[in-house]
Amino acid sequence: MYRIRVRVPAELQAAVEEMLLGIADATRVQIDGDDVEIFGYSHRQPDADNFAAAMTGAGIRTQACQLETVPDVDWVTRGLTSLPCVRAGRFFLRGSHLPAPLTARHDICIDAGPAFGTGHHPTTAMVIEILDRLAQRRFHPRLALDVGTGAGVLAIVMARLWRCPVLAVDHDPDAVACARENVARNRVTRWVDVVEADGCDATSHVFDAIAANLFAAPLRVMAPQLARSLSTSGYAALSGLLVRQRLPVLHAYANQNLAVQRVVRREDWLTLLLARSRARR
Repeated sequence: MYRIRVRVPAELQAAVEEMLLGIADATRVQIDGDDVEIFGYSHRQPDADNFAAAMTGAGIRTQACQLETVPDVDWVTRGLTSLPCVRAGRFFLRGSHLPAPLTARHDICIDAGPAFGTGHHPTTAMVIEILDRLAQRRFHPRLALDVGTGAGVLAIVMARLWRCPVLAVDHDPDAVACARENVARNRVTRWVDVVEADGCDATSHVFDAIAANLFAAPLRVMAPQLARSLSTSGYAALSGLLVRQRLPVLHAYANQNLAVQRVVRREDWLTLLLARSRARR
C-alpha cells in the first residue's frame, strides 16, 4: 500500500483532495491548526512528482508532498463506513452499510471501492441536482453519456430519471469494474452499459444528455469532442472545476458554440449546464 502525504493551508483542502482522488483509492484528512494534512492511499504506486507538478500548475503551493509505503489496510472500506446518507435532488445516496430510506424509488446504493464517486463531493451532488431539474422540466433524452463515470453514480441517476440507454465510460479498469457492480446493485443493467474507454472518443453516437464530472484541464481539452457528441437539442452538465478555473473552460466551450444555461456554485466548486447557443432556453 502506498500513501501520498500533502500538507496545505486549510482553504485548499477541497481542491487538493479532489486532485488526490484522481490518483488514489481513498483519502484521509488530518487538521493541524491553519493547515491540513491530506493522505491519499493507493494499491498501485502513484507518481508523486507528477502530482506535485500538477498542483504547481494549478497554482497550489504545498509545504510537503511525500510518497510513503504503509501497511496494507483497507482504507476505502474504513472510510466508507463513516459516510452518511446524502440527499441530492430527489435522490438519496448511501453506502451498502446503511439501510435503504423509505423512498426506495430514489434510493441509490453506491460502494465506491477503488473508484471516485460516492455522491458526497459537492460536484457530484450538483450534477445530480441539475439532471433532476431537467427531468422535472420534462426533458427526456433518447441517449445519455456519463464521461469519467467513476463509481457510476451519474449513469445510474440518468437511468433512473429517464429509463433511456446510458453509456458510462472510464479509462480506469478498476472504476469500470466498480461501476458495473453498482449498476447491477441498483438494478439498471437494462439501461446502463459501462465500457473502458477514454472520454467522448469512445463512441460516434450523438447524445441528448452528457454528464462529465472531471477536472478543469480535461474538461477544457475535451470541448471539441464533447460538442460533436452533443445533439442540437441536448444538454451537457460539466463539473469538477474550481471557481478560479472557470474562464478557460467557458472560453473552450464558447468556441464550440455551446452556451451556459445555468451555473451552480457550492463552496469553491462550479457546475455548468451547457446547450447549443441557438437553442438557448
